[in-house]
Amino acid sequence: MKRVLFILVSVLCFSGVSYAQQTEKEIKQAMKEANAVLRSVKTQLESEDGNINVAKSLIIKAMDNEYTKSNPDTWELAGDIYKQLFSNESFKSSRMQPYDTVAMYDYLVKMYDYYNRCDSLQQIPNEKGKTSTSCRDRVASNLDGNRTEFINGGIFYFNHRRDYAKAYEIFSKYYEICDMPMLKSYTESNPQYAEYSKQFAYFTTLSARMMEDYNKVLKFCDLGVDDEENGEQCYQFKCEAYQQLKDTVNWVKALQEGIVRYPTSDYYYMQLLVYYDNTGKMDEMEQFVNAMLEKDPDKSYNHYVKGYLLQQQKKYKDAIEAYKVALEKDPNLIEANINLGLCYMFDANDYMESKSNVKFNTPAYKEMIETEKTYYKNALPLFEKVRELAPDDADKWGLQLYSIYYKLGMNKEMNQIETILKAEGMLD
Repeated sequence: MKRVLFILVSVLCFSGVSYAQQTEKEIKQAMKEANAVLRSVKTQLESEDGNINVAKSLIIKAMDNEYTKSNPDTWELAGDIYKQLFSNESFKSSRMQPYDTVAMYDYLVKMYDYYNRCDSLQQIPNEKGKTSTSCRDRVASNLDGNRTEFINGGIFYFNHRRDYAKAYEIFSKYYEICDMPMLKSYTESNPQYAEYSKQFAYFTTLSARMMEDYNKVLKFCDLGVDDEENGEQCYQFKCEAYQQLKDTVNWVKALQEGIVRYPTSDYYYMQLLVYYDNTGKMDEMEQFVNAMLEKDPDKSYNHYVKGYLLQQQKKYKDAIEAYKVALEKDPNLIEANINLGLCYMFDANDYMESKSNVKFNTPAYKEMIETEKTYYKNALPLFEKVRELAPDDADKWGLQLYSIYYKLGMNKEMNQIETILKAEGMLD
């Protein structure tokens, strides 16, 4: 043990000396001492009474030493040390014993990094022009068997630490490993990795999204869009990333492709609708919707958006027909129920404005009021349907039903709605 400590002190002292000022004799001595550290590390690893922590302290110095940091053996020994440290914690975990989870995944990352550094250095031709695969041949199979531990590590940091940056770092490490030269043959020969890559991309992308780092979101989301379970969520993250990065061209393009890719989802349509509406590009939206209607006339939402465009142009009768078609195809489409009901109410307002010269309390006035009621009677079942579909979302039906009940003289129902609206702060 004294010999080990002496070498460690020598390395510490030597690290502060300028190499340029050393004589040839001093350089040889320094090289001798540096290599002695590596031999000491080997002794600690191979001896039955060796100390892994002593080996760890020594190898950290060797990795920073001018004479050993370019030696593949240094990094192979470092990999061996961190492999043992990782295995020790993993063993405790498997036996339900107390273990250091943070340290365990830190050891895991370093183990792969150090073995990869060794393999990279071994690929550099020596003075005889030769390279080596000795480290790769010895450890690659074991590393291949442990690579999914990075997913477990990412999940640990995501779920238990809420450390999304660290989760992203460890999740993304899984993909770096797949491309390591020493593991690439395993990746290519095992089709399971292609499937895993799609599945795990969701977790990596979600971590980046939680960090609000949208460039990182885009890095892995395309891998995840083909996953059966979380593919569409990854695609929505992609759209959101472009929007947050203010890349309008790619955002709109992704939304349009999303409609085609996920025809049963209304997310993409809604986002496009808001974009075209906010930018006043309703002509472009109309062209797009007409193309979608031609391509998929059975999709309820296509007819709904067509109705919305007509409604914006105050072509209420044409909008009503489009909304009716939408509801024939999907009676539970909340937006179509709401807007069809609003069209009837707008028609009622337009009708009453057109009759503004009718005198109060005349037969013509009474006829006008009865005609007005027919519009509200048409709107009534639509908003009652919305309330049935979204009972906890009074914003969608509360004020409209209140107005309808008032116009139709349904005082009991109106009072019930009034109580709800006051409780929600929607009515004074």
